[in-house]
Amino acid sequence: MSLNYSFYNNIPVFKCDSCGKCSNTIESISYTSIKNRGCCWYFPEYRLIDIKNIIDNNKFSFIHYLASLPNCLLRNYSIKINGTFLKNKYKDFKNSCFKKYSNFDSSLFFKLCPFSSKNGCSLNFLLRPHPCNLYLCREIINLCSEKYKPYCDERKDYFAYCNYFDECIKQDLIDNHVSLISNINKAIEVIKNCHIEKFNSRYLKPIIFN
Repeated sequence: MSLNYSFYNNIPVFKCDSCGKCSNTIESISYTSIKNRGCCWYFPEYRLIDIKNIIDNNKFSFIHYLASLPNCLLRNYSIKINGTFLKNKYKDFKNSCFKKYSNFDSSLFFKLCPFSSKNGCSLNFLLRPHPCNLYLCREIINLCSEKYKPYCDERKDYFAYCNYFDECIKQDLIDNHVSLISNINKAIEVIKNCHIEKFNSRYLKPIIFN
């Protein structure tokens, strides 16, 4: 098994060839319709920096697609897509097995990303929010041991980069008196024209682990 890193058009992604094949780890436990869901319990939220990256990759229509979804939660400065949460099943489970997983949020066993499929994520990595592309379960991190440190540093640096430039883009929208809710077309145009520095990525060696 291996962990690799790639960086394309300002979008980094960790690629682990054991994803979706880790049914024996706590984070991959799924009582949803997709048993090999892996860690895809996250309800994706697209922040302004994610929207900027998607626009810069000439995928304007995808932003409008997200906003048109019935499970879309459109906010002034982000777009969240709600997935499936089997609340009743979780309630029954919590009453019977909660103590067994007292150190882990067992509600995740009953959540499913709206873009998850039996073959993995249905979205190209260019269309995912950055937490999805840079997430690794604790099992993989432990298997990589000290070799994971450069990956950890890259992840931290990219998250810091995203936090900073997300605020810069937000300020541009405020200065132009517009938000995603008030006028999504104008907001997209402002985001498109907003200049941000590209992330300075590292070269990371692949990690081979058992």
